[in-house]
Amino acid sequence: MTSCRTIAVALTMCIGSAHAQPAAEAVREPYQMVRSLQMLQDQIARGDLEAHNAQPALLKRIGESFLKADAALWKEPRNSRAAVTYLLSGGTPQVIASLRSRNVLNIDEAIVDGALAYVDGRTDEAKAKLGQIKPRNMPATLGAELALVQSALVAQDDPKAAIALLDDVRLMMPGTLVEEAALRREIFIVGQDDDFDKFEALAVRYFRRYRYSIYAGNFRQRFALSVARFSFAQRPDRFPRLVAVLDHLDPTAQRGLYLLIARTALIRGKPEMALLAAKHVALLSEEGSPERLRAHLYHAAARVVTPDHSRAIAELEKIDKSKLSERDVEIQAAALAIGLNVRKALPEAAKTVSDTGPMTVMRPRIDFTKSLAVVDQAQKLLDQSQEQLKETTR
Repeated sequence: MTSCRTIAVALTMCIGSAHAQPAAEAVREPYQMVRSLQMLQDQIARGDLEAHNAQPALLKRIGESFLKADAALWKEPRNSRAAVTYLLSGGTPQVIASLRSRNVLNIDEAIVDGALAYVDGRTDEAKAKLGQIKPRNMPATLGAELALVQSALVAQDDPKAAIALLDDVRLMMPGTLVEEAALRREIFIVGQDDDFDKFEALAVRYFRRYRYSIYAGNFRQRFALSVARFSFAQRPDRFPRLVAVLDHLDPTAQRGLYLLIARTALIRGKPEMALLAAKHVALLSEEGSPERLRAHLYHAAARVVTPDHSRAIAELEKIDKSKLSERDVEIQAAALAIGLNVRKALPEAAKTVSDTGPMTVMRPRIDFTKSLAVVDQAQKLLDQSQEQLKETTR
């Protein structure tokens, strides 16, 4: 009920009621309209689907109102700042470009031009225009949006600078969709930087505050990809800490995330990680359930390059393909192919072992991306990570 009231208030403030007079609507200033937009977006961060569905209409109406606004309104700096905030919050670029061409905005032109260049995908120009801007020296609403943009522009070349900027975003706009977006982006960059302590802290913050966000699915994908980057075999202390992070979620969400982690780990050639995640899915799922079957599949697939490969192959062969998704059927086929190749190579591998030394098995890297056309989605997510960081609509 509260969210519905929030949506109604936001729409009424910017669109007006069915009985509102045009003159009454005209007195709304741009900064007030953008404030209403932010109220709506904060509800999206809390998982309100109605707010998410209402956002396009609100963005469109604000844009129309901006184009009709008297030029005198834009002399007020907070209104001009609101125009840039609107743009970086998913607003229509043509609206701001029109205001820019009319030369009515009372704000540093480099900020407007840089924001337009960023939204249009002209990254070099955006870097040149926004590189010297100091977000901390601005009001939090605009400063946070600009820091979010700057972080995307430098993420590939200077991850540490991007992380620092995203930290600033979270400090300037806590509890908002802007912070939610910053957390989603930062968790991926920190994962690439192998900073597990910060990765853990950010994940806990996200799951505590934004587990129901409309964009939580995007976060879970980044989270699973980042988890698969860490070496849990060499650092056994890390997995219990990961479990503690996921304990903030309900069992259904945990199962889904552990399955995503297990599958991603297989694709990235991390069998140890896949084994640990699959075991937790088994603990959280009922016998005979689809989740338990998938856990069994991933657990067996991860063992085809271990000394237990013969039993893993036998388990894989017993799994009924008709109960698996198309993607998991591909996983099963690839794991069997890899396991059979390992078994063929064992006699040669054994000859290289000393008679008195412990027997070891050669452990080739599982590279399912080469065997499965259908599972290259995970790799594409990695390849497109920099594009994902450039999202302007959250």
